[in-house]
Formats: sequence, structure tokens, C-alpha cells
Amino acid sequence: MDFLNFLIDSQRNIDWPYGPEFLYVVLSHEVCDLDSCASTLAIAYYHHRNRGPTGHIFMPVLNMLRRDYPTKSEVRFVFSKHGIEPETHLVFRDDVPEVVMLRARFILVNHHVSPFHYNVEKVYDYRPLQLEAARLPIYCQRIMHPTVSCAALIAERYTNANLNFSGVRCPIVFEMLHSAILLQNCNFVQSEEQAQSLRDYQMLSVLEQNLDPKMEEQRDSLYNSLVYAVFNMNHLTLPQVLRRQFKLLRATNGLRLIRVGQCCFPMAVSRFISYENANVAIQQFANEHGCDYLLILGTSIRYGGGLGVKEMGLIPVDGLRDVETRRLFDHIIINLNAAHNPLLCMEAHRDLDFMQGAFYFLNTWKITFYDILQLMQRILYDWLSEDVRG
Repeated sequence: MDFLNFLIDSQRNIDWPYGPEFLYVVLSHEVCDLDSCASTLAIAYYHHRNRGPTGHIFMPVLNMLRRDYPTKSEVRFVFSKHGIEPETHLVFRDDVPEVVMLRARFILVNHHVSPFHYNVEKVYDYRPLQLEAARLPIYCQRIMHPTVSCAALIAERYTNANLNFSGVRCPIVFEMLHSAILLQNCNFVQSEEQAQSLRDYQMLSVLEQNLDPKMEEQRDSLYNSLVYAVFNMNHLTLPQVLRRQFKLLRATNGLRLIRVGQCCFPMAVSRFISYENANVAIQQFANEHGCDYLLILGTSIRYGGGLGVKEMGLIPVDGLRDVETRRLFDHIIINLNAAHNPLLCMEAHRDLDFMQGAFYFLNTWKITFYDILQLMQRILYDWLSEDVRG
């Protein structure tokens, strides 16, 4: 079965009945960026073609709601280029009945901490193992190596004859993995000598040799088209921009519950809040998810290219209506400013007045959504601990 027909067939497994075959849900990271989505489809097909006589079923599942697929502009760009459409080829988290998820076995891609940890048989991830948080079964096979992209790990499975005993080669899969590695590594901004020692760079070169050696000359052009796709928000509504990448933080000490939504998008925060209905979109998002505060992170491209501009805003959804709301708001801002791990290098954005929020430039490039997420978790729990002691 070729790759596209495999994806079409996967949709038929959504209502998988009990049978002699096992169903393996190959589950992406919830961020569902190009690295995660391409890796998930690729490794599911790899396992399908290398399953031997068992007949087990491997179903790739993108760990997001179907309605949010349009927000992943770079994923849509790469997938549609290869004829992969959501209606016919993709399975999303909300497509699969809960009863199927509860009895399936799991292969986790680009993450290893999951609510389905009890039934995980294999993990592909480049992050350091979080042993206590992951709670993986003792029999779980962990393919975890220090790469920059998960796609590099998956490419190794395809290009190693000792691992890929069926010898499956698929140009669509290789091109998707190639794009994911290139984008995740920012087109290898290091010197060529430094890049050549990187595992990701080595796998990129191997994929190019399997596809077309001339692709090396086309890297800059491909990378620029991928970056353009990432920042092309023209087709999205403001609520969709907020949902492009978000995480809900809930912290409680048994007495109080604090709920913060953290949203990240490839657009300047100052541009987002300048739209006429931005406050309505924020209020709708907060109401849907029960948020007290919204932390928004935006990245935009400088005129003339170069490194992007990062901005951050903290918005009290219902305003600074009382002393406690103001105290927590100030506590978050003070601790974000004082943080050293990560160091945010915050510079006040003095020209913005919007929903009583505070807005900043982040004068650092090597900062990720999850770096700030972990920092916010620590800040909230510190606040609640002080609340108990008080």
C-alpha cells in the first residue's frame, strides 16, 4: 500500500472493533507543528510497512481538534503540496471515540509525557527523559536521542537498512521529513563546518541524496517558502490565531484556583491587539477555556529579514477589578522580569494600552513557548504557596 492510500485507509480505523490485531495509535505532540505532524505520519507508515505477518494496525492521529487544522499554516502548506488533505487523509484527536483511545496501544511522537502512558509501547522524542512525569511502562521502547528535530530521528529509521528491513522508500515521506528538519533547524544558521557535525544536518543530507542531490542548492528557497507559510496568517480569524498554539495552566492550593491561558502565534502582539475586535476574540477565548489571565507571545519578522522580534503581553481578562487580581498580576510581571532560567530580557512596550494589560519586547531569540510555560507554572505555584503561608 502506498503512503497516500495508507492515510486514506487510516480514517477507516476510527471505529476500530475488537479483533485479533492490535490498534496502535501513533500520536503526535499537541503542538502539531510541522516537525510533529510530518514525523507522526512518517513513522506510522514506517511501522505499517515493517509490521511483518502480525497484521497490526497503525493509525496516525494529530493531537489537536479538527477545527484547528487551518491554524497550522506551514503544515497545511507542506501537506497540500503532496496531496494530503484533512477531509480524506488525516485523523484528528476529536475524530477518535474515547472507547477506542482507551483500549488502543500507543506510539508517542515528539513527546513522552501523556495521559495514555499506561499503554505506551514506544516513544520517539529528542527531549531529555522526564522519568517521574512520563510514568512509562517498563516494557516501553524509548528512541530518544539528542537531535534538534524529531524528523531526524524518524529519517534514521527509514535510511538504516538494519531498522527498515522492508526497505520502504517513499519520496513524499522523505520530502516532508526534509522540510521539517530544515525548518526546525532554521536552515542551519551555524557555519557549514559546525552544521556538518549535527545529526540533523547529516540526516538532511542523506534525505537529499535519496531524493535529488541538487536539493542542497535549493535549501534557501525551500526554507524561505516554509517561513513565509509559517507567518501567513491572512486566512485566519482572530480566534483562530489565538488557538494556533495554546496551553491552559491551572494551579491550585486547595483554596484558590488560578487559570492562565498561554497563546503563541507568528504575529506581532502589537499588531494583533490593534485589530478592531481583538478584545472580543480574547474575551471569547477566555470564556471558552475559563481563563483569568491570558499570556500572549508573538513573533514577527524584521523588515529586511534577520532574526524575528518577540513580544509578550499579560492581560487580566476581567480587568484589575480588585486588590487580589492586581497583586497576582504584579506578582507575575515581577517574577517574569526577575527570572534567570530562562532569561527573558524584558523591555516595556510603552505605547500599548489594551485591556489593562502589560506588554513587553523580549530581547532574546533562544526562548520557546515551553520555556515560558514552565516558568509560568513555577510563578503560579510560588504565589499559591505564599498564599497558604500567609
